[in-house]
Amino acid sequence: MRNIRFVLAFALTFFSFIQATCAEEVVTAQRIVSINLCLDALLIKLVEPARVDSLYYLSANPQFSSVAEQAKKYNLNRGLAEDIVPRNPDLVLAGTFTSSDLRALLKQLNFRVELLDLPRNLDDISTHIRRFGDLVSRPAEAEVMAQELEQKLAQLDEARKTIKPVPGFWYSSNGVVIGSDTVENELMTRAGFHNLALDKNIVGFRQLDLEELILAQPKVIILEASDVQAFSLAQEYVEHPALRSNHVKIIRLPSTLSCVAPVAADAIESLMQQRKSLPY
Repeated sequence: MRNIRFVLAFALTFFSFIQATCAEEVVTAQRIVSINLCLDALLIKLVEPARVDSLYYLSANPQFSSVAEQAKKYNLNRGLAEDIVPRNPDLVLAGTFTSSDLRALLKQLNFRVELLDLPRNLDDISTHIRRFGDLVSRPAEAEVMAQELEQKLAQLDEARKTIKPVPGFWYSSNGVVIGSDTVENELMTRAGFHNLALDKNIVGFRQLDLEELILAQPKVIILEASDVQAFSLAQEYVEHPALRSNHVKIIRLPSTLSCVAPVAADAIESLMQQRKSLPY
């Protein structure tokens, strides 16, 4: 008899634990705080404003953010404990580069902290978006965004079968060109361009002086909006008479790609359209 009672008591306790765990998992966060620039745009695009309690302050800066105007309507934080703790969030969204000390402190204070890695390539972005949607209880909306991106990628891959790659550079601040092992290179290649940085065996990011740039004879130079708006060597170089005399086409993308997931579809669409308009 005692054994039966023990088994029943254990079963009830275990069942109660499972129920509590499941209840916790389905609770929709109502006071979301983000301490990562690259997650803020996804929050704005996917989550109702009433559930977003605070965004990272750089999201309101148009040089870094594609949603700067919308971000200005939210409370902003500087990624400091004194900004976050008083707001009593029920979900804190952090990125790979968020301070590990801050994440540990928030967890010690029993705040729910979720870490999302940035996508390393275009195919990672859909997974990233879907995981984000699950965390913020917006899986259906995230699925729509992910599928839109996947359709754009499929269009890119189909279109480039019939076009000759146009040689060019992806240029960023301080005269830095972007080479292999980057999302920018993958965007460029899949949109029908040949990245001349690969001919120079450039991996990641490397500064390239004006003379080398001219000698490579690019037909296009791709600039991000953040580099166009702010003074940079890249902007100064593309205004140089030597490049103008070579009729180099300047392609300007609509927004910064430092946070690629929220703007990838727009960037792909812009690259596709501008590639089609070229005479070669």
